[in-house]
Amino acid sequence: MIRRQRSGLIGWFLLSDFLGILISFFYSYGFRFYMYIIPVNPERGIPPLKSYALVFPLFLAIHLVIFFLQGFYRTRLKRTKIDDFFLVTLNAVLTILIIQAILAYLNAYSQGAAPLFRMTFKLSHGFLAVYFVVIVLMISFLRNQIFYFMKKRYAKGMNLKSVLIVGAGDMGKSVAEKLSQYKDLGFVVKGFLDDDLSEGEVVDVDGGIPVLGPLSELEPVLEREDVSDVYVALDLNNYGKILETLKVVNKYVVNVRLIPDLFQLLTLKARVEELDGFPVISVDEPPLRGIMLLAKRLMDILVSATFLLLFLPFLLLIAFLIKITSKGTVLYHQERMGLDGKKFVMHKFRTMVSDAESQTGPVMYSPDDPRLIKIGKFLRKFSLDEIPQLINVLKGEMSLVGPRPERPVFVKEFREKIPKYMLRHKVKSGITGWAQVHGLRQDTPIDKRLDYDFYYIQNWSLSLDLKILWKTLRKGFIDKSL
Repeated sequence: MIRRQRSGLIGWFLLSDFLGILISFFYSYGFRFYMYIIPVNPERGIPPLKSYALVFPLFLAIHLVIFFLQGFYRTRLKRTKIDDFFLVTLNAVLTILIIQAILAYLNAYSQGAAPLFRMTFKLSHGFLAVYFVVIVLMISFLRNQIFYFMKKRYAKGMNLKSVLIVGAGDMGKSVAEKLSQYKDLGFVVKGFLDDDLSEGEVVDVDGGIPVLGPLSELEPVLEREDVSDVYVALDLNNYGKILETLKVVNKYVVNVRLIPDLFQLLTLKARVEELDGFPVISVDEPPLRGIMLLAKRLMDILVSATFLLLFLPFLLLIAFLIKITSKGTVLYHQERMGLDGKKFVMHKFRTMVSDAESQTGPVMYSPDDPRLIKIGKFLRKFSLDEIPQLINVLKGEMSLVGPRPERPVFVKEFREKIPKYMLRHKVKSGITGWAQVHGLRQDTPIDKRLDYDFYYIQNWSLSLDLKILWKTLRKGFIDKSL
């Protein structure tokens, strides 16, 4: 049901993006060369529209591919306006850079060809400047208009999907929370039916959803309420109630959705596979796979290599300061556990005295740790000691974004105490993560950080990675506990 509604919305987004790119491209051409606001070089004159029209399909294709990789056409369709605006801006920047690189390559490659086949076409910088502004505003405007008209339509009661949830336990609440994310698609939870709660009681989900009565009131509720979908969210201990509920619901023209008891076991993502005709449910399947895994790896390589080059003089300065203020090596190499439980050596700038654990053994760092060297506190406060981990990212042992890696000795301890702790190793460890940008660092209890790690794994998308990187650049580097 949600998939059908989402498919329709995705269609509208694709259409609006196509129109937005089309309008922005040719409007920018006209504005640049015929508005006379930006002077035209008299020697070059106005380039023919035909030349620009030949490049338009390239703009269109690259924009749409990047939008797909950003999750605009496959993940949660509604984000905050600032997130959407940031991602559309990033899309425009990447598209222009990629196209400029392609045209530069074609120009250089064709120089050895016969004069007839030489390519001399270049996009006007003025055109690209105008296009950048127009495309960001146009795409953002059209997407906001789609949501505006949808909200207006559903506010009038058109094509609403009224949902009744049988069972107000953990499963029922989780279903209500999921459906609340799709209000823009017209889903409205009318209420719960539950034997353990009183009629009129309000369940604290999405601002409050009422209990319409016990399960015995199912038939009267279906008679008086305009319900289109019934979700049965009872565990298998209530098998008899599930059968009775299905008997009642089958008397009415409503869609029935049965939430399996396995829902309680799911921590990451569930995926239904087939084993020679038998359905098999993978209960802990991370969403990061296929082409999206490749996209994340490409981003890791590009960003880590760029930052290592940019930071090289700064890295040499930090190394020099560590060397003259303390005895020992500049870098600190420590074994950590990463993807699939495999161990790797993580690199950091040394912030403590050499052999810091010779007397104590493996212990967690604390904000007032006496083992810190003179500039150690400064390096940790601004996370400068983490920069060498870009080498781990470049090697493929870590990612820019992901759960922070722990030492094997602590992993062994945590997995015995915390259920499903090892599921955080279903993805690569990261330099920064969802927990870190929310201010949760090493001194925060691991079980609290784990909630944020699971959220990241469950909701992973390229756009979420970009959002975390953006938040890290804004405020995530500074450790406020120091």
